Amino acid sequence: MVQRIDKELLRKRAEHNDGELSSLKEVTLHQYDIEKIENLDVYCRHLEILFLQNNQISKIENLHKLKELKYLQLALNNVSKIENLEGCEALEKLDLTVNFVEDPLDVECLKGNEMLRELFLVGNPCTQKEGYREFVITTLPQLKNLDGRDITRSERIEAAQVYENVRKRFIREREERTGTVYEAKVEAEPAPQKANDHESSKAQYNENSTNSSDSLNEGRNPTPASGDIDELEEKRWRFQNEPVPHTPSARLEAARDLASMREGKNNQNPPTKQQQSPTPLFAPDGRVLQKNQGKWPFHFAITTDTITLHVELSKFVDTSLIDVDVQPTWLRISVKGKILQLVLDEEVQTENVLCERSRVTGWLAVTMVKAHVDKTKADVIEIRNKERRIKEDEERQKRALQRKQETSAERKKNYRTSFTPTESVDLRNIVADAQTPTASAKASIFDRTFSIMPPVVPDDFEDDPSVPPLC
Repeated sequence: MVQRIDKELLRKRAEHNDGELSSLKEVTLHQYDIEKIENLDVYCRHLEILFLQNNQISKIENLHKLKELKYLQLALNNVSKIENLEGCEALEKLDLTVNFVEDPLDVECLKGNEMLRELFLVGNPCTQKEGYREFVITTLPQLKNLDGRDITRSERIEAAQVYENVRKRFIREREERTGTVYEAKVEAEPAPQKANDHESSKAQYNENSTNSSDSLNEGRNPTPASGDIDELEEKRWRFQNEPVPHTPSARLEAARDLASMREGKNNQNPPTKQQQSPTPLFAPDGRVLQKNQGKWPFHFAITTDTITLHVELSKFVDTSLIDVDVQPTWLRISVKGKILQLVLDEEVQTENVLCERSRVTGWLAVTMVKAHVDKTKADVIEIRNKERRIKEDEERQKRALQRKQETSAERKKNYRTSFTPTESVDLRNIVADAQTPTASAKASIFDRTFSIMPPVVPDDFEDDPSVPPLC
């Protein structure tokens, strides 16, 4: 079956863009045996990067509306002519490695792509012609890199000097090749005697294989018996023993043969899936069997009015894949086909159940109201909130009592209140770790001694009575 570029395939390859095609910037369509470029100009007008390598594409087409396309990857295809890229105004990189481009004059259609900076034609017949690089460098002055090699200024000057002669030679070769190419295409078309030719060549091969020496048959598989050959085996024999020419039509035919061989093999040997017997959920006598197929950790929290089951599910499991079924004496939780089934110690109300899930951890909590609770008294949410308030009050009182006990223990540690009769008590230091500074400590702060020396009076000093004292 030939793979086409349709909306379904594009949405499948656009998972990184949430399947949105109108804003898709990059898509990878390699190794799908695609034979034609289509529908990209309809669904993906804003493509910037397009990977189409290793397919069976024989013609560049339907890309003229991709005005934002910057990188086109067409390596390992059957492209024989560079064409229909004039509308790709933003094209910066074109990769046609290992294709069948034979005429170097085809690059002249890329003159209008002014943003083109890199071109790869390695592995094409045109690269084997003398003067190919000089011709491409001069024809496309906007290029900076050709076949992975940077283009230098001196190389451009040398290429411009031989450009005219090289171009005339390429034009002459094209004119000479026009007739031969047409004849080659006629000969390459499948003739009605193709099957007979194949039978004769196979018979000749069998005759040569029996009469020739063993050295000629080395490395080849023996021809299967004619009575045992079916269509699939015949294709496999041809693929393994007959040489395949390196042409676009031969490559396309080989790809189709491989695809049909794979399909035939799958049809002959369909994968047999062992049908597992359904897991029993109840015993023959009607008892409910407890199961934990997902091996999830769980625990119960039981109060006077409710029973809460906590299941440690992964936070990456979507909530839509979880199903909860609560019965009076048991409950069942199904997660992606795996079942957790548990029997309850007390009977619960099936219509008064609350299921909650943590956004942080993903854990599941199923709160069930016991059967003895009055249904008209309150629903499960009010009962749950009331129990939470009671629990918070208990924890608050517990913490207050714990702080009080710690404070009392600390006081007993710091203050000595009892002494033995024979022990001498120092009343001055009865409080060992006093927090307030003592009088001696306060005094020590200001208890400082200063040494004040009288000023030295020179011998020639004269006391002037008109000068008032300084203090």
